[in-house]
Amino acid sequence: MALTRIWGKATSREQGAEGADGNARLTGAVGLLLLVVLFVEGITILQVRQLITVHIFVGLVLIPPTVLKLASTLYRFFRYYTNNPSYVRHGPPPPLLRWTAPLLIIFTAAVLGTGVALLAVAPEKPGLIFAAHKLSFAVWFALMALHVLGHITDAVVLSQRDWWPHRDSARSPESAPRGTGQRRGLVLFSLVAGVALAVALLPLASPWATRHIHHDGAPQVGHPNVAARQSSWP
Repeated sequence: MALTRIWGKATSREQGAEGADGNARLTGAVGLLLLVVLFVEGITILQVRQLITVHIFVGLVLIPPTVLKLASTLYRFFRYYTNNPSYVRHGPPPPLLRWTAPLLIIFTAAVLGTGVALLAVAPEKPGLIFAAHKLSFAVWFALMALHVLGHITDAVVLSQRDWWPHRDSARSPESAPRGTGQRRGLVLFSLVAGVALAVALLPLASPWATRHIHHDGAPQVGHPNVAARQSSWP
């Protein structure tokens, strides 16, 4: 019962749009959270050498909200293709977004997975893991841009009904999906879990954070043992 309330489904109103609407609100809210965190991560990429610690921290924060977003999306997929009336009535995403969704899931997992894996290797010899991280990021970025453009309006409109209830006053209380508090709690919990994960794993990033890095690979004037410590950013 608790799970069905979280996703916005109520048996007595299954013929309406409640199940799909509740799921869409959760998906939209966590999607907007991810967009904000990804914006911060994008800023760190612009100066990743100086902001490597922040880059790693924010990347780790992304993992639990991403898992929640994936879970809500797969739940919608499962309910739609098992012919749940609420989800069938709500309809599938546009064809292009639907066809590229599996690729987005694969490359999201690749970006996050290789990023975490890099914490276990030496910065001086990142090997194929770093190459895979860069390549998967390039493909992921294109897919994510398409995904954001296709969903941003719906995400804002639907998620605000849970987080700013007064904006939903035009809808009757009977038509609003139950589980608002649970959906809010899931989104907040994913963020807290992300911060906790980042705090727990950040010490593994110490070799990357303390590494002597140059923008252009040139020696730093006056720095001892320059030749031994100089290395280009992988």
